[in-house]
Order: sequence, then structure tokens, then C-alpha cells
Amino acid sequence: MIDTDEIVLKPLLGEDILWFDRWLRKDYIYKWLCPDGEEQKEAWLDEVNNRDGKYDFMKHFIVYYKDKKIGYCLYADCFFLKDLEEEGHDFESLYGDISEKNHTYEIGYLIGEEEYLNRGIGKMIIRKLEEKIIELGGREIAADPSEENVASIKVLLSNGFKKKSDGDYRKII
Repeated sequence: MIDTDEIVLKPLLGEDILWFDRWLRKDYIYKWLCPDGEEQKEAWLDEVNNRDGKYDFMKHFIVYYKDKKIGYCLYADCFFLKDLEEEGHDFESLYGDISEKNHTYEIGYLIGEEEYLNRGIGKMIIRKLEEKIIELGGREIAADPSEENVASIKVLLSNGFKKKSDGDYRKII
């Protein structure tokens, strides 16, 4: 049994990028986060490498369980995300209606260590991200999973998200 108190999100550091890169290469992650291939993987790595510059509106975290790195997650203010040109994402069509900062935040997450899959950790990660967004004063959380990623969609729905349209799930907070 996984103890929720043992799941901790810590800001991603430079030394964590190797972990993130390794996780992105795993087939069960790559197919969802990089469906358009290597360019998309490089875009992910560019985001984390430039997290203090061009992508400072995104907050990246490493997920720890009992001091072991087991995954990654992030949130981003959709007000800034909607203007981002990125391979494989049409953020403008998803978030073009967001007219103010600190209103809607997109989240994303992955569990990089296989032995932690299907143990309720995704649900815990979403709850912890929601707590952080509430502290910021955010009012809505969005996620854009592939419709084929049934496991992720089930986790979102179990956390109170509602389907707005294909690949667009939202939760009012």
C-alpha cells in the first residue's frame, strides 16, 4: 500500500533532467508524451532545460516516493500556454478562450518507474498539483490526454475532471 504522505513533489533540478530523459524514452511513456516522435521529445527536454527562461510559466517537479525518484509532473498557466507553438499541440484551440492570467492551469504527469504503475500514484500526483494550483489562486485545471490513454483519463475522471471535448478535460476548483 502506498502512503499518500510519502509522495512528495520537489522542483525539478538540472540533475533531474537525465531522469526525465530516461523516462521519456520508455515505450509506455513515449507513446503518450511523444506521439509525433523525436521532435516532440526534444521539445519536452527544451522546456525543462529552459524552465527558468522562456518557459518560466511552467513549473516542473520530480515525484518522490520515500526519497526515491519515481516520476515527473508539471503545471502551466494556460494564459501563456495558449500562445506557445509546439509540435503536436494546438494549445490555441484548447485555451484560446482563456483571457486572464492565473485562472486555468494545465497539468501533466508521468510515472517513470514501472513498479509504481497502477498503484494510485497518478491520482495522488493530481491531488498534490491541485493543492499547489489552489494556493496560487487558480480556478480551473485542464489536462489534454490522448483519448486512447484510457488509464490517464480514468485517473482524471476519478479526481473530478469532466470531459469538455476530445483531449480536453477540466476541473473547476
